[in-house]
Amino acid sequence: MPRSRWTERLGRLGLAALYFGVLTPIGRCVRAVRDPLRRSWDADRAGYLEPPAAAGQRRGAGPGDPRPGRARGLSGRRA
Repeated sequence: MPRSRWTERLGRLGLAALYFGVLTPIGRCVRAVRDPLRRSWDADRAGYLEPPAAAGQRRGAGPGDPRPGRARGLSGRRA
């Protein structure tokens, strides 16, 4: 049975109501409790610049990381 235009419109309105009625208030409550970007002012800090991670501590570098040394070219031999 084909869906009518009214069924599609009601589906879209239902999704919009779900988004604005449920997800938006949850997101606002989370942001009211916790600041994910740490935008608050801290008078005790000397600066807000965080040092970059060391080369061995970069994200994704682990025991099975294929990039522990120099990068390999397309042929698979060391550059």
